[in-house]
Amino acid sequence: MAANPPLYVDPHNQRFRWPLPYVGEQILLSRGGVELKLEGAALRTRSHKWSARGTVFLSNMRMVFIADKPDSSSGLEAFELPLAYIADEDFRQPILFANNLSGRCFPVEGGPGGGEALQFTLYFKEGGVGTLIPFFFRSCAYVRSMASQMQQQQQQAAAPVGGDCPPPAVGVNGATPPQQFLQTALVDPSDPTKVYLTQPVDASQHRDDAPKFPAPLV
Repeated sequence: MAANPPLYVDPHNQRFRWPLPYVGEQILLSRGGVELKLEGAALRTRSHKWSARGTVFLSNMRMVFIADKPDSSSGLEAFELPLAYIADEDFRQPILFANNLSGRCFPVEGGPGGGEALQFTLYFKEGGVGTLIPFFFRSCAYVRSMASQMQQQQQQAAAPVGGDCPPPAVGVNGATPPQQFLQTALVDPSDPTKVYLTQPVDASQHRDDAPKFPAPLV
């Protein structure tokens, strides 16, 4: 997780902002009219809480929330949640309240399961979620599968010659790469989520640095 990741601002309309992609990152979808609530000791606000209304973006590496308006007191404008570091995700559909997606996200420095996690909740107050939610869960499953494979490959490379090596990792539940799922998924007409078959940000605008979290480039 990281506060205020670099953003791309549309030069023709300053209100339109996207996460500045890493090389190899593909933005899969975006959803406006979302409220994010964050809570945890690692959050650098006075109350260790932050809530804002804005747009959430999902890529093949991370989920990024961009607030409609920057928070003048904390300086927070956007927040990054790497998919490989998200845990205990849960989708709820209460009868009297908005559909919501909650979970925990661990700090990049501590790695998955390390450090003190932030609790996040996304509230969807406009329209359905039949497009976004399946994309999110499938993307998380795929990233975790690839991260597990990368870890096992590193262990194999470090194993002594002739020593026992773990068997090759396989995808979690046959996890499908998000880009392939994007081409075959059914779109819920009640869900205002925007699906990107072509990238909204030109390749020349990609970030120069590499992600500091597991991020499969496939």
